[in-house]
Amino acid sequence: MKHKVAIATLAAAAALTVCAAPVHAEGSSDIFGSAGSSDLGSSSKKQQHYGKLGRADAPNGVRSINVWVLPGNGVKAVESGVYPRNSQIGVKWNSVIQTGEEVGSDECKMTVKLTGPKVTAKNGTAKSKFCTSRKLFRLKAAGDYSITVTDAVSGASNAIKFTLR
Repeated sequence: MKHKVAIATLAAAAALTVCAAPVHAEGSSDIFGSAGSSDLGSSSKKQQHYGKLGRADAPNGVRSINVWVLPGNGVKAVESGVYPRNSQIGVKWNSVIQTGEEVGSDECKMTVKLTGPKVTAKNGTAKSKFCTSRKLFRLKAAGDYSITVTDAVSGASNAIKFTLR
């Protein structure tokens, strides 16, 4: 019985890992050359970094930022990358150093910028000092959106794209 519980636990953890694969921006350093792929299954033993890379000498050590679409409570995708309008949708990010370890400190100067229909600079920009965090936006208008997360300390940035219908 203990083996069945352990196997079920491992299967659930693996499913979460696959579902939590980061989305990578167009023009990223993704070795596969596509915006929605991940480094799962890569034979490379080197750490993969995506988006615009941070400066190697950055004081906070941030080399890259991973980003994911973050649906609010109860929001489910209609199809891949498409969500219902009048929803809370946002971004979840983590910053990583050259070796791939996550930066969980408050040594960053993150700017989160939302672009899309009826988005203004006032309601589409947020700031955070946290290198790993999340931000939700209330979005009402149908259309294509993007959210860019940029660290002013290192210069690293990455973006996600999604659609509301």
